[in-house]
Amino acid sequence: MKPFNSLKLSLTISLLLLCSLSYGQATEAVLITLTVDTSQLGDERNAPGGCTLTASPSSVVIPGDANPKMFTVKVKNGTDIEWEGVTQDGDEVKIKKIGFLKGINIFNSKNVPGKVKNGKEKVKAKIKRKTAAGLDYEYLIEFKIKGFGTYILDPRIKVE
Repeated sequence: MKPFNSLKLSLTISLLLLCSLSYGQATEAVLITLTVDTSQLGDERNAPGGCTLTASPSSVVIPGDANPKMFTVKVKNGTDIEWEGVTQDGDEVKIKKIGFLKGINIFNSKNVPGKVKNGKEKVKAKIKRKTAAGLDYEYLIEFKIKGFGTYILDPRIKVE
């Protein structure tokens, strides 16, 4: 009777481990970097020039034109996304907040404030819900550059 109980216990533990490993598969975190060429910023606070957005891993970026307003990433529900900023000279760009504009609000808040992490102001958030076809999460990145002021960009996120 003991060998049967040992076998049953071993199978149960193996099954629980297998289930927890497959359930616990985390999605890869995404880092979105805003790079600003301060010589091209201009005076338009809601459509600044000289801004480019990139993402790591780059496979999440949906190809399109270079316009930051059209920059779109496609990620899975539950993904952690972090936004950081830098100028072309390597100076800090403070990411003040990520704010909901329209579509489906994929976070639990309309505004996700920036927090200082390792001496840099960034925003980090976990996606809480999927977007429906045609209802991408359109958001604003409010950022500040010392000596230049505050600006806003409005890219998109698709969540599957």
